[in-house]
Order: sequence, then structure tokens, then C-alpha cells
Amino acid sequence: DIKPDNVLIDRKGHIKLTDFGLCTGFRWTHDSKYYQKNDHARQDSMEAWSKFGSEIPPPLERRKFREKNRAKAHSIVGTPNYIAPEVLLRSGYTQLCDWWSVGVILYEMLVGQPPFLANTAEETQIKVINWRQTLRIPAEAQLTPEAKDIILRLCKNEDERIGRNVDEIKSHPFFRTIDFSKDLRSQQALYEPKIKYPTDTSNFDP
Repeated sequence: DIKPDNVLIDRKGHIKLTDFGLCTGFRWTHDSKYYQKNDHARQDSMEAWSKFGSEIPPPLERRKFREKNRAKAHSIVGTPNYIAPEVLLRSGYTQLCDWWSVGVILYEMLVGQPPFLANTAEETQIKVINWRQTLRIPAEAQLTPEAKDIILRLCKNEDERIGRNVDEIKSHPFFRTIDFSKDLRSQQALYEPKIKYPTDTSNFDP
């Protein structure tokens, strides 16, 4: 569930990802009430084993089931602002939908608000589905050409989106100052939060 709330920054300025509940299948998902009341709620993955009765199937059966369904998923899970259009359209999606979410988060970090911001979840979804007409990068944001390019290549139609392999991302000019051949956490981050004491919350919005 890739969204800003699940991207944390440690005291050295490095990113930590959290909330992998949607990956495990051992926890009820946390879709918004919108999806629940509009019959879009994702069934918890544990329900997939109902055909085996009350017993969890043996490892081999579980593996076969996962492999059969891994290539394309058809559930709507996530926060509307960050969901890829192919997910909303229920046309099936791959791991590339997560790179769309990364593009949306990058847009929000650099521009100051999500690209498909609207008053309601329904309006947001319409904007996402019609992204060709609604995705705009305001000139006043003064983004670099490299930043604009990577956002537009991440927030793109699935068959044209970058991210099929990690080298596509690493080689993008936006990351030209990052040495991916070395341990990223051993390198100095561009931003280090100032923390005065362990319970200091001054870096959070009031």
C-alpha cells in the first residue's frame, strides 16, 4: 500500500517503508469506507482458501495458488490518490502499479499536493482514470526537467511505464547523483531531520 503515510524517514535521512499488511494475507486490509460501501472492497486473501474448507492448504497447494494468480490481480486496494488507473478499471495489474504510486508520491513531494486531488474519492478516481487530461505539472512548481520526466514516465499508461526492471529507474537522470553501486545507507542523505531528544516530535505537523 504505497502512500506517503507508509514512507518514513529515519534520523539519518534515509527512507524506511512500513505497512506490508497487504502483502502477507494474514491481516484484514484497510480499504476506506468508500470501497466497502460501493462494493469495491478487496476480500481478505485468507478467504481465498475457503475452497479448501476450514483447514489451510498444504504449502504446495498454497504455492500453486499464488503462482496462478500472481501475474495479474483484479482487486482494488489502496488510497484513491495513489491508485494506478488499471487498478481502478479492474483490467488486471502487475507490479508496475506500484511505480505509478511512486510517481504520484514524487509529484506530491515536489509540487506540494497530489496530482489528482479532489473533494471526494469518486472525483479523485475519475481524475486518475482520465489522467491524460488531468495530469498537469504547474509551471510555478519550478521542477527540473529530470523531475518532470521521471514523474511523467512513472505516471503513464502501464505498457509504457518505466519500472519493468530496476535498472530503468536507477539509470534515469533524476538519480544521476546517486551511486547505486555502494550501500545507500552508508551515503549521506540529502536531508537529515534535526532531532533533539528521542521523543522530539518537532518534525511532524501539529
